[in-house]
Amino acid sequence: MPVSAYRYAGNILSQAQSIWNAQKQNMGMLELNLDQIIPGAKEVLILSVSKFGVPGRAVGTADLHYLNGVSKYATKPDPQGNVTATFRDFILPGTRRILYQWFSLVYNEETGLMLPMGLVKTTGHLVLFQSDGTGERSAQLQGIFPTKMPDVNIDFATGDILEMEMEFGCDRVIWDQNLLSPVG
Repeated sequence: MPVSAYRYAGNILSQAQSIWNAQKQNMGMLELNLDQIIPGAKEVLILSVSKFGVPGRAVGTADLHYLNGVSKYATKPDPQGNVTATFRDFILPGTRRILYQWFSLVYNEETGLMLPMGLVKTTGHLVLFQSDGTGERSAQLQGIFPTKMPDVNIDFATGDILEMEMEFGCDRVIWDQNLLSPVG
């Protein structure tokens, strides 16, 4: 179950203090249910996310020749695209460590082994809010797992927080029923 709009808009933003930068534009969040895989990871990743993108869906088309004309019809759905997310790499909360632990379950660099996908895939939630914090739209991300660990780029000229862009494989994006009639 995704984090409620009240908890996101009130509780999480009030806990931001000096460690986390509050999200003020495009009130939305990406929640990855990782606590059974890596204890304590879900909230750290929610607070660390800077931006994310969830791809749309497409179906293939084919031609159906009929008499002297051609009609289009839908064939099979194209594979679901990857979810991208940019996380702030805070040193103390260990955002990179959490993502590395999860990725190491997909592919362990030391052993060269990969766990079965049933043990590393999880469910995520995409939640979009109105500016007053009430829920507007949400989607369930089924079968999400990391597909690429980000590069480490250090720039000594700036004191900015490091950011890392992650890519996640995703089986399905299921929009909730409130997409057509938002709950306010």
